[in-house]
Amino acid sequence: MLQNIVFQDNLYHLSRSIDLTKEGILLDLSSEYFFDKLLDDILFFDITITKIYRQLSENSRISGYVQLLHSVHSCQRRYIQLLESIPSLKTSLKDDFVKLIPKIRDIHVKHKELSSRIVDDIAHNDPNSDSRDVVSQSELSELLNF
Repeated sequence: MLQNIVFQDNLYHLSRSIDLTKEGILLDLSSEYFFDKLLDDILFFDITITKIYRQLSENSRISGYVQLLHSVHSCQRRYIQLLESIPSLKTSLKDDFVKLIPKIRDIHVKHKELSSRIVDDIAHNDPNSDSRDVVSQSELSELLNF
């Protein structure tokens, strides 16, 4: 039970941190003060989401495994949205991020693939799951852009 609580606490904090970073890059912040911090956070999220998923998948018998997969997937969707917002920035940070767009695209591709694996794991491990009920990020975006 303790490991489950630790996973949930870590995922909660990670999720909030991703949201805060996404809000931060939309503000007209000074690159001198914030660019390095924002970049470090973005790279930290990449490593941490991957690491948490790996540790979780190695412990598939943990209590609440499927719910934890859902939580990881939720964090990852937030992270993917953050990555997708970077190329279209209209703030003073845009110039700093331009040179990193190829790396950000590589990370984005990696996490889209990981997202598919997580959805597959959820479908495989949740007897109540119906793959028809899983809405992809692109489907959700399409539905919200009516």
